[in-house]
Amino acid sequence: MTGVRWGLAGLVLLASVAVTQFQQQQQQQQTNQIDAKTVEGWSQKFGAELWVSLSQATRRESIQGQYDNMPQLSVAEVDGFEMVRTMAAEVQIMMQHKIDAIKRIMELAENIALDHKYDKERGSRLAEGRYVYVNAKKLNVLPDGDSGGNGEFDRYLSQYRDPSSEYYAPGYSRLMLNPDPHFSGIPVNTSRSSVHVPTNVFDGEPKVINAIDWSKKLDDIFRDNYERDPSLSWQYFGSSTGFLRQYPAIKWLTYEDDPDMYDARMRDWYIKSAASAKDIVILLDTSGSMTGLRKEIAKHVVINIMETLGEDDFLTVLTFSDETRPLVDCFTDADGEPELVQATTENIAEFTEAVNNIETEEIANFTSALVTGFNLLERYKTGQARTSGTGCNQAIMLVTDGVPYKFETIFQEHNEPSTPVRMFTYLIGREISDLEAAKWIACHNKGYFTHVTTLAEVKEQVLKYIPVMARPLVLMREQHPVRWTGVYADIEVPNDRMLWVIGLAKPMTRGQLREELEAQDREGTFKGYKLMTTVSIPVYNKKNHTSLEVLGLKPNEISNPFGKVRIAELLGVAGTDVPIAQIEKLIPPYKLGVNGYSFAVNNNGYILYHPDLRPMIPRSGAFQEILKPNYNSVDLAEVELVYNPRSDEPRYNDSNLFMMRKEMVDQKDGVQRMTVKVHMDDMKRVTIREQDYFYHNISNTPFTLGIVFPSKYGKYRVVGGLEVNDPGNRQPNQKVSDFLEKDGKWKIHPDWVYCEYNYGGTRDRLFDKPEDMMHHFLMRLDDENKSFNWGQSRVRPLPKCQGNGVYTPDCQKFDKRDVVDEEADDAVVEDEIEGEGDDQFVNDGYCDKELVQALILDAMITKVFEDKTSSADSARPGIDTFFAMMPRSQLFQLFGINLSFVATRSGLTRWEEHAPPPDPVYDEEHAFDPENPKEPHFSEVNNEATDEVWYKRAVDYHYNNPESFVFSVPFDIGDKRPTVVTATHAIFKGKGTKKAPAAVVGVQIDYEHFRNKFMNITNKQGGTLSCDSSKVECYVIDNNGFVVISEDPLNTGKFFGEIDGTVLNSLVQNQVFKKIKVYDYQAICLESAAYGNPASIMMTPFRVMANIFNWILANIAFTIIRFELHHLWNPDWTYAMPQQSQPSLNDPNLVYDGDYYAYDDEYMPAAPVEEPQMPPLQEPEPDVQYEDEAPPTFSEKDNQLMQEYYQKEGGPIPILDMTYINKTQPKPCDKEVELYELNEEALKKEGRPLQGILRNCHTSNCVRQFTVSMIPNTNLILVAADTTCPCYSNRISVEPTKVDYGPSNETMYCEKLKTNLYRKKPHQCIKYHPQEEEISLCGSGCSFKMCPVVLIILYLTTYLYQ
Repeated sequence: MTGVRWGLAGLVLLASVAVTQFQQQQQQQQTNQIDAKTVEGWSQKFGAELWVSLSQATRRESIQGQYDNMPQLSVAEVDGFEMVRTMAAEVQIMMQHKIDAIKRIMELAENIALDHKYDKERGSRLAEGRYVYVNAKKLNVLPDGDSGGNGEFDRYLSQYRDPSSEYYAPGYSRLMLNPDPHFSGIPVNTSRSSVHVPTNVFDGEPKVINAIDWSKKLDDIFRDNYERDPSLSWQYFGSSTGFLRQYPAIKWLTYEDDPDMYDARMRDWYIKSAASAKDIVILLDTSGSMTGLRKEIAKHVVINIMETLGEDDFLTVLTFSDETRPLVDCFTDADGEPELVQATTENIAEFTEAVNNIETEEIANFTSALVTGFNLLERYKTGQARTSGTGCNQAIMLVTDGVPYKFETIFQEHNEPSTPVRMFTYLIGREISDLEAAKWIACHNKGYFTHVTTLAEVKEQVLKYIPVMARPLVLMREQHPVRWTGVYADIEVPNDRMLWVIGLAKPMTRGQLREELEAQDREGTFKGYKLMTTVSIPVYNKKNHTSLEVLGLKPNEISNPFGKVRIAELLGVAGTDVPIAQIEKLIPPYKLGVNGYSFAVNNNGYILYHPDLRPMIPRSGAFQEILKPNYNSVDLAEVELVYNPRSDEPRYNDSNLFMMRKEMVDQKDGVQRMTVKVHMDDMKRVTIREQDYFYHNISNTPFTLGIVFPSKYGKYRVVGGLEVNDPGNRQPNQKVSDFLEKDGKWKIHPDWVYCEYNYGGTRDRLFDKPEDMMHHFLMRLDDENKSFNWGQSRVRPLPKCQGNGVYTPDCQKFDKRDVVDEEADDAVVEDEIEGEGDDQFVNDGYCDKELVQALILDAMITKVFEDKTSSADSARPGIDTFFAMMPRSQLFQLFGINLSFVATRSGLTRWEEHAPPPDPVYDEEHAFDPENPKEPHFSEVNNEATDEVWYKRAVDYHYNNPESFVFSVPFDIGDKRPTVVTATHAIFKGKGTKKAPAAVVGVQIDYEHFRNKFMNITNKQGGTLSCDSSKVECYVIDNNGFVVISEDPLNTGKFFGEIDGTVLNSLVQNQVFKKIKVYDYQAICLESAAYGNPASIMMTPFRVMANIFNWILANIAFTIIRFELHHLWNPDWTYAMPQQSQPSLNDPNLVYDGDYYAYDDEYMPAAPVEEPQMPPLQEPEPDVQYEDEAPPTFSEKDNQLMQEYYQKEGGPIPILDMTYINKTQPKPCDKEVELYELNEEALKKEGRPLQGILRNCHTSNCVRQFTVSMIPNTNLILVAADTTCPCYSNRISVEPTKVDYGPSNETMYCEKLKTNLYRKKPHQCIKYHPQEEEISLCGSGCSFKMCPVVLIILYLTTYLYQ
């Protein structure tokens, strides 16, 4: 028995050993399935073939040799600080022109207002048609029911016609308006101005129409300014009575169903000049009596007050009933006491949201509220507050439905004798009979009292506080502070801090919408937002007294026997726009070099312009660009993302960055060096770059200019050009224009200034394309030779006055133009500019000599692109010679190359192409048509040379591998064909560390040819191993982790982590890829919003009375739903189903063992993820039956789009093409994303491919092998992965997600809102003048003769029409 037992035990042992050996053999077979040497061989051959073929196709060696050997070229070191100092000086000269222009407007306005004779009957004559002015909203209007006929101009309504004419209409005018490229293609008339009157202002009111009358004489100075400085943009005068006079004259587009609510007095340029900076405390009564309409009026008073504040102002809102509390809990200090915060867009939005959620209860405790307000302002005045306010004007705005007492004791204790705090009282409600206490509080504290009884008069009553704050400024008389605004878009809704969609300004059907968007692409129509800043100056009334009649007050012989009243009146504000593009033109990008850039900040640290300023969400589908809510308050610390490997927290306070920011805010000069994270391609790619910063102040402005160079190569430039006047530089009889033939295959940078006839552009010398203008000047160079005048300055020099030769801003230049008689029949005005014949600056123009000569030399070097063969590159025998002698068309066809190109330091782009005819598999819809291509040609979308992403990436990658091409494919292109692979290579001149980029050569390769070439190599050299095998999956990945080649065509252009996050994570763990977290501080997130905008005074009052008018609104709903107008007046965003979150991929169990990546512990797979199911799409249910036609329904494509896009909070925002838009509200938020960059050193140091094994990644206990090899001479790696072991793979996305600060980080978010970064207060603060005590005007009810009831009826009619 014992022997039997031992025998059995032996058999079991032998069996066990056999099984173990079998498993090891099986595992060994699995492990050895992917041979690293084979994969490396694929990589080597693929890389070598690409290097040789692309070098020939791009003429790389020939162009490199010419840049190396050209005697006119050298590599020079540049002085960054001297460069920025010179650039700042030129910008200052340009801005001084604008300052001088508005000063001339101001001086003339004050003088003609002083001489103007007031006529109280002018308003009556206007109504009768006996007085006329050019009303921008009644300009070039066709009559109702116009059926065509004669020319459109002849059919315009006009007040100048014979009264018997069918086209006669009082108040209407017609002018010849011509599209002007200098004014964004908008039709204008440069011989006169036009007047815009807001809807809430009655132009027949005597004071308004008299101001319109005297201000028409400003046309002379408007024209004179434009003649002096042709670069001048819009000029305007905003009157304190409400109207805006704008030059040149334009038609103000309005729609009957879309009331025009623009009011110049609510604009930042007006507010800043009208008074010095302000510290405002708003006391909002939330006692039990503030209900119903009173509550709604009070809310709108608060919101409109906040809308009159700018970034230089500080405020807080306190609510009071039995206790006084901050409206927003976040806006308190460490002790819980309220504090003032900057009036930024984000902070105003927080207050607005909170004020719309207030609850009313208890009894109002005025004593507590007033004392709290005074104590708060006292802390800021004495410097005891933790933060600093403006240190200038202080005011308390009391919003209540009744003041029981005068509270004299409180004012004696806190505000006497000097009255540092002004009191403005807004009494809400019609039923109030006792107004004396509220009046006394305002009148005895240098304030103003208003009684607000309806929602229609809220804005007008709120605006009355601004002239009162301006009184000390007006009384100073001779001081006219010049103010500059921050950056803003030229078109936006002034009283709405939410989004506004261009092209959706009026309700229209889907077909009409598409037609509208197509029409906007035509010449002379709107081309998109223009960013700008505005310089403005206050205009004072020089009169010290005025009559009661002018003020619209009743005479009182007892108190005022002479009928005169002491005044200090602000007439308005004069201003002009300065487009940001005009500033950028003075910072020549070619001097900054590739990956260099410029930027500017103001006294608040906010960006005026910066390459990473992203004010708009890009156009997509049926929507044009949409402004972000906080686009104009982006801080320097939010665009310069400092890289610190030790800290990856959001809003990290880097000492070097904040020191530089402080010095720039203080307008000091300096130099700094920082390492930053630079993202590209819509935040899908990233690189780490060390950069040098140089900055210098721009005199007479609040701005500081900065320029940035990459530290590695930015301080060196390839300098030199072809001296065109030296005949030794050219062949006999060779012309300069021969290097760049007209209509040849070349482009120049469209935004760079090579040559121009003046800085602004004239209509008599316009060119369709920049290339046409450049060729014109080259022809002039040929004709004029040495007599050619290059011009002295990029910006027009300051002129001299005629006669005395001394320049002063107010000197009048003689105007040779004929002034048009306003009473001329039909007011037909041709826009003519005369008197320019003797202006050498205009006639000879200006050429940047350094840039143009560099362009000509680059053109000569790159003219090799016109050769039929590559013989210049045939120095070596063998295959290179074979390729070199081959005709270019055959060479391109052999390599599958559609097009090759070169872009140079001077902004020149050349190309050659031999595109084959389309594949016959495509139908006629995709047929190749060289005259009318379906897609934009390469040259149309890749003409910005050094600013193109492929140019920047090639230059950056040169320092990783100087003998390489950088490849890329379109993101998420999938199986869409045809598509191309773009490959670029940087040409440097110089040696060692003293070298600089001169050009970039590149190709576009047919993707299928490129992919097939790779697959053929793996099939021929792999034996049994092949990328076509079902057991192996091959991926060619670029240096940022995007798939270039995959066996599955759907993977093309995808991020590798979305396909196989497990392998990517293992590469990160072993430093093959570096993970870099990037924060987006300009992001927006969508949150659910209540119906409508609570700040709108058009909608809110009628929602309060919804029950009363419900039967009316039910019938109106028929029209709204039938034509889908509700989708167009609320174009906020789309709301979709949330997506199930994917598990994070931070597995700590991955270790490195020899040549293998291995998971030693158990791999826990993620649970299967079910696809989220969209609920059935529900059509809106109308309240009535359709009578004529059914409403448009969703197409199959629309439903498919809805199913494809899912949204989670803080996730990517889908912009769908023509979908139903539900109510959501965009709010500024921070987002984060982890991007990836290849670390070549990790692969190079091993000298062989890296092999990895994933263990315990599946329930079968199989192992998964993969091999990674660098493809030489490229930015690509090859990943070959085993597919026989079905490892669970996590998904890694590069889509930004919202930063979840959470309760523990709520303080950080709160500090962000309060904007406690360093800022500099405005230079001048004028808050006191002793003569103000003589002014007794301190308010009453509505002084307008137009009854507020009429305004209510107007708004009600408009609302019901909608």
